[in-house]
Amino acid sequence: MTKANLPTNGCDDLANLLDLDPNRLTQLAGEAVNLYERFPLKTRRRRPRWIEAPKPFLKLVQRRLLDRLLYATPPHSAAHGFYPELSILTNARIHVGSAWVVSYDLEDFFPTTDLDKVRSVLNKRYDVEEGVLESIIRLTCRNGNLPQGAPTSPHLANLAFYQGDELLSELAKQHDLGYTRYADDMTFSGKELPAELDDEVRQIVHRVGYRLAEKKTKRMGRHQCQKVTGLVVNEGVRLPRKQRRRLRAIRNDIAMMGMESALARSGYGSVCQLQGHLAFERMTNKSNGVSRGLQNLRPKNALAGQPPVEPEDKDGGLPPPSCPSVRRRQSADHGGTPQQMPDSELESTVQTVG
Repeated sequence: MTKANLPTNGCDDLANLLDLDPNRLTQLAGEAVNLYERFPLKTRRRRPRWIEAPKPFLKLVQRRLLDRLLYATPPHSAAHGFYPELSILTNARIHVGSAWVVSYDLEDFFPTTDLDKVRSVLNKRYDVEEGVLESIIRLTCRNGNLPQGAPTSPHLANLAFYQGDELLSELAKQHDLGYTRYADDMTFSGKELPAELDDEVRQIVHRVGYRLAEKKTKRMGRHQCQKVTGLVVNEGVRLPRKQRRRLRAIRNDIAMMGMESALARSGYGSVCQLQGHLAFERMTNKSNGVSRGLQNLRPKNALAGQPPVEPEDKDGGLPPPSCPSVRRRQSADHGGTPQQMPDSELESTVQTVG
């Protein structure tokens, strides 16, 4: 990985990059720690996940920082989340048709990415002076680590785990396995899984300053339903059967009763949210060479006044900005919030269907 260069005259150039007055940047960096709303998010686990969502102006500045500087350095090639043109779909494709699949989970991925790790990332990957580095840290970190809720957190966490991805990729190569990571979900696949793999993965994860959620490790053979980030990969990449059946029933309801009645029966909170799931289904079908003509199932004017949702775009599947419900649903399974998602992960909404 090479360094991303920022032509810098110190914080003045950073302020210009972010469309801020230099004094306003200094003020915002000093106040940022207090510009969050903290609330619990219910998860499948017993304990809730605490979200720290930046207030609108700080979130806007973080988004500019991500788009205009941080994205200049890509994650490791094995990392498939939170970067343009990468998704749970690109992550799952690597493991299609494998005899064995094993998944591991990183425990508390964002909270474990502390100030030292973020500072190391900025020093190694970005050619910025100390004052700029400190301003970036103040804009992106809170209480000693990456806040779950900031749009900058997922990419910085990806970069912080770069060495881990490098070592795990080398390990996979030694055992003739495929390896990918999406956020905190790590997956290996191949003809055989060596008995020592669990210990080797654990040692590498600990070496780079993280830890495994031991109870979430799962091995899946060819004759089992092999899931990678919520998608079935036994033969091609598909939605789980339960989700396919549910969406098929909803499409039939749309054709028979119209969108309003179908939406009421579906359990979705909005047309936009439902569109997002249907769009992702189309994208997975296309990846397998399947075209179901979903658009033809929609009655004319059923979505009148609603913005179209494309299966994916240059940012890897952008949800329309008017659809906060899509971003809120997708957050529950990926350690984030509607504010935290970098608006490039529409396809991850599918994991909350069913």
